[in-house]
This record gives sequence, C-alpha cells and structure tokens, in this order.
Amino acid sequence: MDLNSQNEERLFERFGRSYKGGEIIFAENDAATKVFMILEGRVRLVKRVRLVERDIVILKAGDILGETSMTRGHRRTSSAVALGECRALVFEVDDFEALLRDQSEVSLKLINQLIKRLQASEERIENMMLRDSQSKLVNTLIKLSQITAPGNTQAMLAISPMELSSRIGLDVDSVKRGILQLKEHKYLDIIDERLQIYDVDALRKLYRLMGMKEDLKKS
Repeated sequence: MDLNSQNEERLFERFGRSYKGGEIIFAENDAATKVFMILEGRVRLVKRVRLVERDIVILKAGDILGETSMTRGHRRTSSAVALGECRALVFEVDDFEALLRDQSEVSLKLINQLIKRLQASEERIENMMLRDSQSKLVNTLIKLSQITAPGNTQAMLAISPMELSSRIGLDVDSVKRGILQLKEHKYLDIIDERLQIYDVDALRKLYRLMGMKEDLKKS
C-alpha cells in the first residue's frame, strides 16, 4: 500500500487488526463508521440479492474498502469477508481523513481505486446487456487488457477465476469453462496462475463474431 514499512508498522500498532479466513469484517446494512486498508490477504465484497449472495469484487493488499463511511450516516451496501488470513488498518472517519491530508499517496490511491470501481461498474452494466456468458468473459478480458497493457497486442492478466467471476457476475465454473475454451482455441494461455492474452485484436474479432451470431439468432 504505498506506505513505507516503518509507517505501516507504526500505523498497525495503533489501527491494525487481523482477521481469520471467513471472518466477517462488516455486514450489509451495518452502520458505516470505519474505513479499512488491506495490508495482507484478500477480502470478498458480497451483496445479498433476494436470497442469494453475489460477489461484487475481490480486494487485495493495498486496496481500500468501506469508503462510503466518509459520507457519514450511511449503511453498508455490501458485506466484506476475509479470504484466508488478512491484516488491515481500521480507521474511524476522522482518523482516515487526517491520513488523507497527511499522506498524499493514500489520497491518490483512493481516487484511482474509485475510478477503477466506476469502470468495473460500467463494464458490468455492459455485460448485463449481453446474453451469452462467453461474450461477457471475452468482453471483460478485452477491457482488462486495455487497462493492463494499453496499446499492446499482448497482455498478461494477474487475475484468478474467482476475481473474474466477481467482475463479470458469472459463477466460477462458467468462467473456468470459458477460459479453457479460449485456451483450446489459442486465444490465451494460463501461466503461473495468470492469463497470457496472445492477441487482443484477435479477441476483439472473436467478440464481434459472437455479436453477429447473436444478431442472426434474433432475426
């Protein structure tokens, strides 16, 4: 998280907390009073839709969550659950605002993270308009490639099937099947739990072809 190790340990002594795997960090509809910064581990944000829990995003070390607390008086719109052992800084709003004033790099991180979440939300809305799960997967891989390696024909994506499923809004098994299908057709490879996109333009062509097939089905 862009704080030097000395500052990080000093802050952890005052604001730090450790969580076990599966432990609820905060629950949907709780009063939003604290902001969290992940130092180690991963955290799932989940939202209950009727009787089903849906993953929203998987957050990693360096990410900030609970930032809606800064608007004061709000309630949590999702739950946060630790994925394995996790360490985080837990701030009251006043303390977090003081940190933002004192540490400009934290302010920039928060701004960048909010921009990425907005982009992910727009991407989800776009995917909701697509009927085919494979089209949703290909569309998301193209978007991630543009972010990770803008202007390049190849991209290496450090993202797990669980993270992809959260981003797309599909179940993990569907994502895994879709990735294997793309691998079989030489669009990508899996290297050290990362996705190597061979040719982003080829993925774009595939996406357009899938759209044309979908249009033909409708007509």
